[in-house]
Amino acid sequence: MKKEFASIPFFGPGKKVIDIGCWDNIEPSITLASKGTTVFAIDRYQKMAEFKEKLLNSIENKKVSKEISEKIIPLKANAINLPFPEQCIDGILFLYSVSWLEQFGTEPLIAYKEAIRVLKDDGLVIITESNIERAITQERFLNTMMKTERSGNVIIGKKFAPEEKLF
Repeated sequence: MKKEFASIPFFGPGKKVIDIGCWDNIEPSITLASKGTTVFAIDRYQKMAEFKEKLLNSIENKKVSKEISEKIIPLKANAINLPFPEQCIDGILFLYSVSWLEQFGTEPLIAYKEAIRVLKDDGLVIITESNIERAITQERFLNTMMKTERSGNVIIGKKFAPEEKLF
C-alpha cells in the first residue's frame, strides 16, 4: 500500500481522507496518517471493532506511534450516507471495497455520488479493483461524474469545481 500512496503528493499534512469499506485493514490508514493525513476509516459492519483492536495492538507493540494513531478515526458508517458535510474531504479511497459494497446491496454509482458530495473541489477518488475488467467497469461509472485516469486495476478520479454560471 505504501508504494501506491508514495507517488501521490496530494496526501499529507492537513488533508482529510475517507477509506470506505476498510473492514479491518489498518495498513492504508497507517500509511496515510504517517504522512500527516487525517483518515476516517469507515465500514458499516462489525469489523470496525477488529480495526480498532488492531490499531491499539499496533500502538502497544510500538509499530505505530500514538501521534500517528490519533490521525486515524474509525467509524461505523455507510458509504451511501456519509456522516460529513458537503465539500469537507480531500480524498476518498475504495481499496478493493466496491465489490463488497455490491455484494451487500449498495450500488457503486450511489456510493460515488455520495463520495462526490463530501469531496472538496479538486478532491480525489481512488479505486483499486481485483482485476482490470472490474476496473474498466468502475472507471466507466466514475467517469460519468468526474475526470478519471486508470492504470491497470487502479482508477483515480478528480472532482472539478462547478463551472461559473453565465447568467
